[in-house]
Amino acid sequence: MDYKKFIFAGNKPVKLVLLGDIHYGSKTVDTKLFLNTITKLKKNKNIKIILMGDVIENASALSVGSGVYKQKENPNEQIQSIVKILKPLSKQILFFHQGNHERRSERFCGISAGNYLADALGVPYVENMALTDIFVGKQKYRIFTWHGAGSAQSTAGRIKVLERQSESFEADLYAQGHGHDLFSSTIPHREIVNGKFKDIFVHYILTGSYCSWDGSYAEENGYKMMKLGCPLITLNNKEKSIAVDLNWFETK
Repeated sequence: MDYKKFIFAGNKPVKLVLLGDIHYGSKTVDTKLFLNTITKLKKNKNIKIILMGDVIENASALSVGSGVYKQKENPNEQIQSIVKILKPLSKQILFFHQGNHERRSERFCGISAGNYLADALGVPYVENMALTDIFVGKQKYRIFTWHGAGSAQSTAGRIKVLERQSESFEADLYAQGHGHDLFSSTIPHREIVNGKFKDIFVHYILTGSYCSWDGSYAEENGYKMMKLGCPLITLNNKEKSIAVDLNWFETK
């Protein structure tokens, strides 16, 4: 597990996008939506980004299924293309999580596509999980991020996988990708602080994807359709509160 720490001075909230499961190179990628998201991020230089993994498809002849024949570009071209797209955002990227699709080449030939991508972008690399402290003015937020794992087919099942992490790691927000769901859940609990009740809100976020359902393995296997995109998180600087927007990339 990696530990990261970021301090943001000033009198404004911090906005953070969790961007992953792009699967660039796959025929099912909604390229228009993805590039629209990139354009919005370029126009909002103050938005910070965590890359959640599976940014490329990276299918080979050794991968499960026929994915190697369903790519628009080979893995080397995918790496070159995604670096060209993401490089202008490198100063906004806090770090890069390796996903299971980047890990494919590591498993078969010992080459970490995730590590290579992080180096090419000039951003820190996280192999597995991360706990990150983010200071926004006088407020401190701890977030848990992970590409994710498992084969849960329901939103509830994916959230349950994420909730289990709170048994081991304490955070204000838990986020994972992998399942392609775009979903947010807030669970409150009450504590007593200085003799008074204080309500604490813990956020669980599934970070979405850019893979269309039509013609995909999701359609082939009868998985449910899901909303595409990625979440925008706002960390308030005046009081400790977190807001999650799952529609921000659709606004003009």
